[in-house]
Amino acid sequence: MLLKQCIAAYQGFQKLSNLALPLKSSWAIAQNISKLAPPVESFEASRKKYVEQLKSSANLGENGEPEVTEALAAEFREQVEALLEENVSIKLKKVVLDGAADLSIEPSVLMEIIDYVTVK
Repeated sequence: MLLKQCIAAYQGFQKLSNLALPLKSSWAIAQNISKLAPPVESFEASRKKYVEQLKSSANLGENGEPEVTEALAAEFREQVEALLEENVSIKLKKVVLDGAADLSIEPSVLMEIIDYVTVK
């Protein structure tokens, strides 16, 4: 699973966790969130640290906000895109959504977790 897929699935399961679901489904969602959290949080911490480094080396613009050069911004984007393509070894539980006719789930949420959910 690619890191970008981990992030999308993490966000999808976070949104799904707010729904009132049967215990077994809720448990599987919680297990998946727990498995996905370390790489997602590590990525976010690394990204924030790098952004802070960029800000500290940036010049202040006219409005007083840090401004980085286009070259540094492009380098940052490239590094983030390369990191998002890294493989992460995680095995997620399949979540069964029983009685899904009563659920209201946004299509964008389903797209993030479609490979890990079965709707009955």
